[in-house]
Amino acid sequence: MLRADPSTRPPSGSARQTWFDHGVIALALVLLLSGFGTIVAGRDWWVTTILVSLMTGLTCAVLRGLGARFVAPVAIVVELVAIAWIFVPETLLAVVPTPQTVTALADLVAAAQEIIVEEQAPVGAARPIVLVVAASFGLIVVVADVMLQRRRAAPLIGALLLAVFATPALIAGETPPVWLFLSVAALWLVLLRSRTTTVGASRRGAGPALALGAGALAAAVAFPVVAPDVSAVAASWGKPPPTVFGRGINPMLELGQNLRRNSTTTALTYRTSFDEAQYLKVATLRDFTGRTWRPTETVRNDLFEGEMLIKDGIEVDEGTTTINIDNLRSSFLPVPYPATGTVTGLDGAFSFRRAGMTLSSRSDDSRGETYTVPSLDVKPTAEQMRDIRTRIGPALESYLELPERMPAVIERTAREVTADADNDYDRALALQNFFRNGDFRYSETAPVAGDYDGNGVDVIAEFLQEKAGYCVHFSSAMAVMARSVGIPARIAVGYAPGSAGALEDGETVYTNTSDDLHAWTEIYFQGVGWVRFDPTTSIGDATAFVEPVVDTPDAETPDTPESQAPVPQQGADRLDDAATPQAQADETSTAPRSAIVTLAALAVVGAVPWALRALRRRWRLARGRADVEPLWRELEDVARDLRIPASAADTPRGFAGRLAQQPGVDQASLEALLRRVEQVRFSRGEQPDGDGVDDLVAVTSSLRAGASGRRRLLATFLPQSLTGRTPVRLLPDPVGTSSPA
Repeated sequence: MLRADPSTRPPSGSARQTWFDHGVIALALVLLLSGFGTIVAGRDWWVTTILVSLMTGLTCAVLRGLGARFVAPVAIVVELVAIAWIFVPETLLAVVPTPQTVTALADLVAAAQEIIVEEQAPVGAARPIVLVVAASFGLIVVVADVMLQRRRAAPLIGALLLAVFATPALIAGETPPVWLFLSVAALWLVLLRSRTTTVGASRRGAGPALALGAGALAAAVAFPVVAPDVSAVAASWGKPPPTVFGRGINPMLELGQNLRRNSTTTALTYRTSFDEAQYLKVATLRDFTGRTWRPTETVRNDLFEGEMLIKDGIEVDEGTTTINIDNLRSSFLPVPYPATGTVTGLDGAFSFRRAGMTLSSRSDDSRGETYTVPSLDVKPTAEQMRDIRTRIGPALESYLELPERMPAVIERTAREVTADADNDYDRALALQNFFRNGDFRYSETAPVAGDYDGNGVDVIAEFLQEKAGYCVHFSSAMAVMARSVGIPARIAVGYAPGSAGALEDGETVYTNTSDDLHAWTEIYFQGVGWVRFDPTTSIGDATAFVEPVVDTPDAETPDTPESQAPVPQQGADRLDDAATPQAQADETSTAPRSAIVTLAALAVVGAVPWALRALRRRWRLARGRADVEPLWRELEDVARDLRIPASAADTPRGFAGRLAQQPGVDQASLEALLRRVEQVRFSRGEQPDGDGVDDLVAVTSSLRAGASGRRRLLATFLPQSLTGRTPVRLLPDPVGTSSPA
């Protein structure tokens, strides 16, 4: 009868220690992820990143549990599939990535790079940004898993955690909180002790690790206090975005990031003799490439603007505006439109551009300038505007140019909105009212979160669907829609009417801050000139001229869009919009999809090994009624799944001797099964009578019953036998047995 060797000791707990170390690192990474809130706004991205990292980490853990090789490459492939399903599911063939998947992910990475270059932290949780953060943390999990396989893993893991800890601080320029430093340092010390203390090591051996831990914790507490503030060193994040009106800078590309700046600065103050606050124009944009608007350069056919364009019979008021530049550095000067006459008070050499009537200099900038600009307030009646028929000549053709390929929704929407109008004025009013009085809302975060920030035709098409954006989207959409129905249009960029302050010499002093940066649409009417229309809801005021009064006793002054226009919102109010629940809802919606992907992947990871192992067992039991070899293979695999030490170099009797050492094993059934396999292998293949299925079932059941709950769980969900045959190991010889009498 087979006899067990009582001197055999159970295997060491190194596998359990590895799982513990993985858990420590996972907790540290979760804590470190909270530090990235200084560079990415919102919380949806946090959920997505956690789930992607969790799935990648569990993939590594399962593969390690199965004893598989090439864990890192497989985990990276799994992460790629998960990210593709979360971010670009339309490119997958079932669950298999295609070349279009790689292209789409590359486009998102390129978009993230543009956001990183152009935006100031914290940026909106746009899909490209969430993709980069989630993918990066997934790769960090894989790298940490690889490091844990090395004997001296603790220093490498410490360097990795330090790099992750420092990244948001270097980008945003904010010193991380002390609690985060302490928490991660403490977890690393736990890992250090786990890796430097072996099973059975004396307390004296753990002394150096504990002393090092105490010193490190003390340093962690003192460092944030005594060290200087961390300054941002990343190329663009953490630095103020470039000025909107700097030399060679396209204001439409820089306007959004300046509006989303964390700090508000006073750009200028002004006083005006007009009764109303003034729009101050800095740049005019005419050339539209389909992707962006470009600043206007004067060409030979350009019309002279201002007083020369106004025909007799149009009422015109004259006035002056005195502007004091505070924190604006630009080669352009803000001026009311249309300016006339000579600008007084300038120290630098500035001149007007014929196209757009903007004031600029080739050598000087706006710093410290105080100047007075004479300008006009053109006041045609609504009836005069409706009578105008603009003739399109060479000078206006460039204001109708559109790209050859445009989304059909733009022109279709423009024609639907203007269908009831029979003149350009009513068409322009209809377009303005479509944006200001419809379902559109002002939001500086929604376009970034929805991945449609910009001013090209594709962005406009998306904006018409989402109905949320800021002045860049409103003004660009109205200008393109006006051109699509044959109305000359362009964009002006400058400052919306500022906030009113105290009186000075009988005139109100208005203040324009960086939050008042604005873009609006200008429409050309022959005999009146370029007329401002502001389609941006809740900003500035709408344009509408005086309607004829109906001479009846009950007549009331009709409500014009101007009278219905809301009070201009200042920068603080506009920034508050980003914190509304609706604005937050417009941020990326990847978290639900990533949760579904993670749950599905976990179910697959847990079910597939179990299912494959169950199918193999059933196949072997079916064949075992005619052949004992499949039964013996099944017994070997059960032993391996239960982590029972064995070696491929064992003879059947040697292997049976190892099994006999396990607690509670059915000795009689094991002996019967052994005799069957020995008879087949050593007696020219003669099969014994009956089959050994019942013996196998009895032996495997007794082995499972005698194993710990943890080993049974591992055998069910992480069966190592799926990764190949039992390896050749150098193990102590089991106690031999003699044949039963």
